[in-house]
Amino acid sequence: MLDKRLRLCADMVKGNFVCDVGTDHAYLVSELLTSGKCSAAIAADINEKPLKAAERTLIDAGVSDKAQLILSDGLKNIPLKNITDIVIAGMGGELISKILSECDGLDGKNLILQPMTRPEKLIKFLYKNGFEIISQKAIRDGKFYYTAINAVKTNAPPASISPIFEYIGKLDLKESASAEFVLSKADTILNSGRALRDSGNSSEAVKKISLANKIILETGGKTMYTVKDILAFMDVIAPMKNLHKGDNSGLIVGDGNSPVTKILFSLDITCEAVREAAEIGAEVIISHHPVIYHPLYNLNEKDPACLALKNNISCICFHSPLDMADGGINDIIFDMLEPDLKLKKISWFEPIHPDGRGYGFICSAKNELMPDELAKLLKKIFKCTVLRFTNSGKPIKKLAFCSGGGGSDLPLAIENNADAYITGDVKHDTWITARNNGIALYDCGHFHTEDIVIPYLIKRFSEEFSGLELVHAKADKDPVEYII
Repeated sequence: MLDKRLRLCADMVKGNFVCDVGTDHAYLVSELLTSGKCSAAIAADINEKPLKAAERTLIDAGVSDKAQLILSDGLKNIPLKNITDIVIAGMGGELISKILSECDGLDGKNLILQPMTRPEKLIKFLYKNGFEIISQKAIRDGKFYYTAINAVKTNAPPASISPIFEYIGKLDLKESASAEFVLSKADTILNSGRALRDSGNSSEAVKKISLANKIILETGGKTMYTVKDILAFMDVIAPMKNLHKGDNSGLIVGDGNSPVTKILFSLDITCEAVREAAEIGAEVIISHHPVIYHPLYNLNEKDPACLALKNNISCICFHSPLDMADGGINDIIFDMLEPDLKLKKISWFEPIHPDGRGYGFICSAKNELMPDELAKLLKKIFKCTVLRFTNSGKPIKKLAFCSGGGGSDLPLAIENNADAYITGDVKHDTWITARNNGIALYDCGHFHTEDIVIPYLIKRFSEEFSGLELVHAKADKDPVEYII
C-alpha cells in the first residue's frame, strides 16, 4: 500500500515501462508492477543497501522477474531506450535538477518529479532548460505537504517565469491541498524575509515579504504586512544611512508589530490627517515631515503624535533620507525641470555625507531662460498659488535648487556662481542678498516643492506591495491660504 506521496507519483505514470530513480525500497515499482499499470521497470539507486531492500520488496511481491535493479548515480547508468516513464521522487528540487541536467536522452519520456524541498528551484530549472510542465498536484499527508510535477522535454527555447509562478507552478489553487501547500511556502518566505528585515537587510527582506504576500493573494488569502515591513520598504526607498545628524526619521509613533492593511500618505501629519486615518481605517500614516521634531514637554490631543497613539495609528516619517535619496524629492525636482531646461547635474548643492550626498543639486541648463520665463515655468510645474522671485535680468545658464525651507542656503548658490536658486521659505534679508548679488531667487513654497514626493511614494508602494490600500490624504494640502 503506497503512502499518499508515492500514490501521487503513481497516478502520473502513463506508459508501461517505468524507471524509478532513488527507488529506496522499491515500493512504487512494486505497486506499478503488481497492479498491472506497468509491465516492466527499473529500480535504480546510488547505494547498494537500498537496492538490497528493493530486491526483497520485489521478491515478496512476486514481480522480481519484471524489474531490473541498477546501481546508478541518477540516470547515468540507465539504458533509456525503451523506458516510457521516469520517476525521480524523494529528493531536493536542486538535486532533481542536477540529475536531469546530466542526462541527454529525455526526449519523449514522461517525467514524474517529486521534490521534497525547493520545488521552486526545480520549476525554474525546467523552464530554463526546455521542459514543459504538463500538470502539478499537491497532497497533504498528516502534517506534511507534498507536490509532484508531471513534465516533458520539449526543447523549447529557455523561458523566464515570474517568481510567483516558481512557487505556484501548474497547481490548481481551487483544490484545498494545493492552496495549503502554496500558503505553507508563502509562510516560509515571509518568515525568511522578516528575519532578514530584523537583521537590517531591508532590500532583500522587502523582496521576500512582497513575494510572500503576492503568493498569498493568488490563493485568495489576505495579505500579512506589519508596520516593520512598511518601515523596511521606506528604508529601501530612502535609506536611513543618509539620515542627517539631529534629524528625526523612522517609526516615530506606534508598534512595529501591528498589522497593516491601509496606509495614508501626507506631507505633514496634522491632527486633521490623523482623524482622517482613523475614519478610513488606516493603521499607518507615512509622511515626509516628522510628526515629532522638537521635544514634547506636555501631552494632549492637540498634538497629532498623541492623537495618533490614542487611535492606535503608527506614524512613519522619512525626512532628510527622503531629501537625499536616489529618486527622492530633489531627484523628482530635477526630473520635473529637465525636459524644459535640458539640465545636467554638476554636483550636490549642499553636501552632507562623506561621499558628497546631500540636499539639492547644482545643474547646467542647455536651454537658457530669462528669470521671468523660468518663474512662469516653475509656477506651472509646482502648481503654486503664488510664486515669488527676483529678476536678475540675466539668462539662466546655471542653477541650483533645494526643496523645502532652503532659503537660508542662498550663499551656497552664490558661492557656486549659480544664475538662479530655486527653493522655499525665503526671508526678506535673503531677497536683498539676492538682489545685491545679481542672482535670480525663487520661492516656490515649502509645501509645493516637497508635496511632489507623495505621489511618488504611493507609486513605489503600489509597485512593490500588493494588497495594501494606499490613500493620498485629503488633509494633505498647503496650510496657507492666499488672496491674490
